[in-house]
Amino acid sequence: MKKTRNNFLELFEKCSEELKSLAFTHSSFAHDHNIESNERVEFLGDSVLSTIVSDYLYKHYHQQEGKMSKIRASFVCTANLSELAKELGIESNIKFGKSFKNKTISDSILADTIESMIGVMYLTYGMPSIQTAVIEALKIKDKIKSGALNKDYKSTLQEMIQERKQRLSYKVEQYMTKGGQENFRASVFVDDKFIAYGQGSSKREAEQNSAQKALVKLTKSTD
Repeated sequence: MKKTRNNFLELFEKCSEELKSLAFTHSSFAHDHNIESNERVEFLGDSVLSTIVSDYLYKHYHQQEGKMSKIRASFVCTANLSELAKELGIESNIKFGKSFKNKTISDSILADTIESMIGVMYLTYGMPSIQTAVIEALKIKDKIKSGALNKDYKSTLQEMIQERKQRLSYKVEQYMTKGGQENFRASVFVDDKFIAYGQGSSKREAEQNSAQKALVKLTKSTD
């Protein structure tokens, strides 16, 4: 795993080997070996992450509830967490089962693993000791200060497509993971032509992630 300018990985590396292994245990590997997967600790990490971000925004970002909810969502979304996972280089540490052979590691899996790592850190150190590391890892302070907060990608994409006088549509599919978690996959179409897809734990998140990828692809095609 790559070094970063924060102590997120340093704290994680000091956790017990058992907990570190749990954080990287995908449900497919757990099924093959009849052991616990990281889904329960991921559930915990998701809640811890939301609390840490909410606490920081409450103390440092004086806006109305609706505005803070949108800002929090931009930091805990699949796209942002998967970006962190790639920066940390954790892909090779995730343990998959035979059924996952030759499959692509999705952004959703990377984001889930980050939440699992946060859950493991919380179990080891408690909330106060990991808050700063999580805030630094997500670059929340820097992004708020610079104004470089994640956008409403759906609205931005809609504006682009309207300017081009084209038609935008989404197709959302719901599916269940092997662990029984509900997930969504959203595909973006422009004039009925497939552009990109995104995944998420909610329909809105999946659509936002797909819109972000579509914006990147469509912007590159006009450069």
